[in-house]
Amino acid sequence: MSVLGEKFIPNPTNLLEANRSIGYNIEEAVADLIDNSISANAKNISYHIIKDDVANPKFILFDDGIGMSIINGDLINSFRLASINPTDERSEKDLGRFGFGMKTASLSQSKSFIVLTKKENEDLVARSLDLDFIKKENDWVLKKITDQNEFFGFDQKIIENGSGTAIIWNKWDKSPSESKDFQLINSKIRDYISVCFHRYIEKGINLYSNESLIKKCSPIPEGEGSSLQSDYSLKESGAKLKSFLLQHPSKWDDDHDNSNNINSFKLFNGFDRQQGVYIYRCDRLLTPRGGWLGLIRSGNHSKLARVTIDFPNNADSSWSLDIKKTSATIPYKFREEIKKLISATRAASTQKINRGNRLKQSELDSVNGKIWNEFKNQNLNSVEYKINLENMFFRNFKKKYEIDNKDFNSMFKVVSDCLPIHRIIQNNDEDPSSHDRILKTDELNETVIAAAKIMFNDFISNSGNKTKAFNKLMSMEPFCYYEDQLKELFNE
Repeated sequence: MSVLGEKFIPNPTNLLEANRSIGYNIEEAVADLIDNSISANAKNISYHIIKDDVANPKFILFDDGIGMSIINGDLINSFRLASINPTDERSEKDLGRFGFGMKTASLSQSKSFIVLTKKENEDLVARSLDLDFIKKENDWVLKKITDQNEFFGFDQKIIENGSGTAIIWNKWDKSPSESKDFQLINSKIRDYISVCFHRYIEKGINLYSNESLIKKCSPIPEGEGSSLQSDYSLKESGAKLKSFLLQHPSKWDDDHDNSNNINSFKLFNGFDRQQGVYIYRCDRLLTPRGGWLGLIRSGNHSKLARVTIDFPNNADSSWSLDIKKTSATIPYKFREEIKKLISATRAASTQKINRGNRLKQSELDSVNGKIWNEFKNQNLNSVEYKINLENMFFRNFKKKYEIDNKDFNSMFKVVSDCLPIHRIIQNNDEDPSSHDRILKTDELNETVIAAAKIMFNDFISNSGNKTKAFNKLMSMEPFCYYEDQLKELFNE
């Protein structure tokens, strides 16, 4: 017994089995492996799903990076849990932090994985971390692999390239049990890494799904799909913030949703649910599904708002980067500053959603300007919507065509009662942007124009002022949506 105390060496099987439950899904696990490949200066990275034998499939990640050496201990050290100190200084391009990635990511999906690697001017070498083998030996020991059948031809690819690494999940016990589900897994991985590594793809790194090149996908649509609202740095944090406002859905291309690959308007959770903050570390996206990080609530009016935060790897502790590198926490001392930016971006989103001349409900005449009124039913604790028959358009229509008041009210009560609110809610849940793309008619028809003329003249008679009369007309639906057309009409 040591005079300093007792040693406590963890049981290898117990610790490694526990590491299998850190919480990776397969796309996050693959992304963590890609981090290592990028840090190894790889220019071409590909993943392969081999399912010729559905009962015993294999997953392989291959890169043409610098590889690892058995001579200087790089390879063996890469298998150690916490192989690097997270507080150590590192290259500003290094995507690693804790020294857990390759092990925990691979073990989360497979009971055994092989690392096949070669450094320039050194021999090809392979080692395996196999839970069954470790359990049998009851020790922290790697398994030497010499059987070329275990390499699926990637040994030759690495030799031809001169250097590189292949990680092979050869006991992939978390794989699907049905052949058809492999396509789903492949799509999930491809879509996820196309977003997480879109900046690296822009820099010229090639990512492949089997032999198919993966296209980049930024959560901020490019070109006319978004506009930069602000751009500044957080003091003392090394972080850079940008806020963006996305194009209104009514302006999207007709075929925006027809792409076979994931695109900025589809992403994972649907266009409006992808609103939020996107955090990048060394150009690697940590939060591809957005969200407001608890700073504000998601809502319809903020769905066009996006904020990006970039921080360097020397600020990892400040941003509480997790082991999986899939989340970070905004430091408390910057929360209010970031929340201020988020709120301003949300306000801009609200303004764009409430687009159109005089469209904001707060600007409509509260008595007779709205076509629909909203009521709170206190008895049922519900909200009801009824057509506002006090709207002057309806009043003039009834007067012009001499419609009996009782018949008129009864007819529109039926219309109000039959408002398909459940279908509206269901359709909005399925695709909110389909409602945003509903465009009002380009011009008012002759019947509505005739009513507008009558009301305009009545307002002039009451106020004696054309400007006041026009502003009064613009405080009412449906006229408020056609300001340009009515301006031209009354100027004539």
